[in-house]
Amino acid sequence: MALFWQVTRSYISPVVAAFLGGYLFTWGLVSLLISGMVYLGGDFHNAETIGFLLAFPIFLFMFFWIFIGQRRWLPYGTAFIGGVIMTAAAYGLQTQLIQ
Repeated sequence: MALFWQVTRSYISPVVAAFLGGYLFTWGLVSLLISGMVYLGGDFHNAETIGFLLAFPIFLFMFFWIFIGQRRWLPYGTAFIGGVIMTAAAYGLQTQLIQ
């Protein structure tokens, strides 16, 4: 049983963290990009297209940076805290757009 937890911690946890962190960061960045472009007067569909085109390379970069990074706190912190902050900022912009 101890071997199972060691394998999980060594091999499976970084993959799960890379998927979740990359997804959260990408979600926050794309939602902030779309909200910001619409807030500044851009067309929603153009902003959505640009955001979705940038989402895949950004996710790949974050996934590999989290998975390969030597110092765990820097990519984890950037992905998770940055994703939450960008998502909150996008939510604030969206509420201002609706009002």
